[in-house]
Amino acid sequence: MKKQVLASLFVSTMLLSYTGANVLAATSAGDTEADATFTAGERPDPAKPEEGPKEPTPVDPDPDPLPETGNVYVTHLPNITFGSNKTNLKTTEYNALTEKRTQDNGNVTFYMPHSAQVADLSGSNETKWKLSVQQKAVFSTVGETPQKLENTRIRIYGNTLTSSAYAATDLAGKISGVAMDQTDTAFGSHSAIPVATDATTELTVLASSTAGFTGNSYTSSVFANDYLEENFNAEKTPAAEKYEGVRLNVPASDQSQAKAYKANLTWTLTVEP
Repeated sequence: MKKQVLASLFVSTMLLSYTGANVLAATSAGDTEADATFTAGERPDPAKPEEGPKEPTPVDPDPDPLPETGNVYVTHLPNITFGSNKTNLKTTEYNALTEKRTQDNGNVTFYMPHSAQVADLSGSNETKWKLSVQQKAVFSTVGETPQKLENTRIRIYGNTLTSSAYAATDLAGKISGVAMDQTDTAFGSHSAIPVATDATTELTVLASSTAGFTGNSYTSSVFANDYLEENFNAEKTPAAEKYEGVRLNVPASDQSQAKAYKANLTWTLTVEP
């Protein structure tokens, strides 16, 4: 038994001596250099509005040219249709039809609430921007003697903000959407898209007020409350449906007729500095 104890003590002493040798080892360091240069990015395809941070899911681009300035790009604007509706004796609101979106060069089709989207590839930590909309003229029929709906307005009743770089809780105070600052006792809080001749001539639908916050990311304003991207795909929403986030308010005094009416919307992107 005594010899076994001595052997154990000897092994422990050797291990302690070996560890001590590592502590006393000399080191030497040298530096080398790596570098990379970036320039402002080119127009990206749109992405499905979804909460980040995550890689964006691409969708097919809009067919028409979209606003851009300073390498900040509008990547999607909505085409709003209210479909066929019946005339009414009293002031009535008509819900919009969900918007058609496609993926994989049109091979995948689904419908979702209307939205607007901006991509910031300016490469600057000073960039701020705003996207606003106005209706160029009142709704009217097409022809030599057009019939006009002088007081009819598009109203927005819902809004969800998303970013490909941030969670929704991180957008408060930095990204703003539709204000919902008008109240109608019959229909509720909303914002109306103004006509160019109105006292207020534009409606802000999406804005970044914090310099550099949206760099290298998509920011979207979806015109519906509690929007979740997983609820809208080819399996769940394969056809257009009416929804309450966007409505057409038609006063009885406009005396709408059984005809087709149209109006054009102008979307303006403003970028600072």
